[in-house]
Amino acid sequence: AVNAALQSVALHQQNIHGTVSLGTGATVCIHLLPAVLLALRQAWPQLTVGVKTGNTQEIVRAVEENRIDIGLVTLPVRSKILHVTPVMQDEFVLISAASLHAETLAFTPARCAENPLIVFESGSGTGQLIESWFLAAGVELNPVMELGSIEAIKRMVRAGLGYSIVPRMAVNLVEDRDGLNVHSLEPALYRTLGRVMRQDRVINRGIHEVIHHLEEAVNAPADKGQQQSCGNA
Repeated sequence: AVNAALQSVALHQQNIHGTVSLGTGATVCIHLLPAVLLALRQAWPQLTVGVKTGNTQEIVRAVEENRIDIGLVTLPVRSKILHVTPVMQDEFVLISAASLHAETLAFTPARCAENPLIVFESGSGTGQLIESWFLAAGVELNPVMELGSIEAIKRMVRAGLGYSIVPRMAVNLVEDRDGLNVHSLEPALYRTLGRVMRQDRVINRGIHEVIHHLEEAVNAPADKGQQQSCGNA
């Protein structure tokens, strides 16, 4: 009851100031957050939004320990003290160097395994989803590189050192896929991004505005309509 009363009062603040902390993965930080943070700064210049990057486990732990207000991570997430809200779906695609022959056939796990594969470092939610995609087809994953940075992966692929499977968000814009071919996967593979917050978190106006701007960003029409919303968060 006390939390409900505090939240009701907090949402009627006229001036928005203070600090809101947001945790997410590097891909979301690079390809989704800049526009969100700019819009927030223009609308509420006295509001400071701090950003921390890490894998899903690190961000979830930080939210549970009250070190981060909001987490935007790859689901599933299981926690007794967090409220988990699916936000959007992002398709995975295979990328190769544009200098290589651009095949139009979809890439199956078996076809992908025939090529030198560059993957996300083990322990990340994205990496685990990709590994499960191979295992479901009975294909053992033997990557030639494991990297923690999406931009490092794309640079290695552009150089012709291998292929990679990445979220489409990372190659949605023309400038993001410069020097790359983008291929569909068969069967299709998606990840669900979700917002995680402590259940006892009082949602003040600052947090409310951050959530609102995130929702607008993920529901905005994407390049070629590839990002899919999971509904209102």
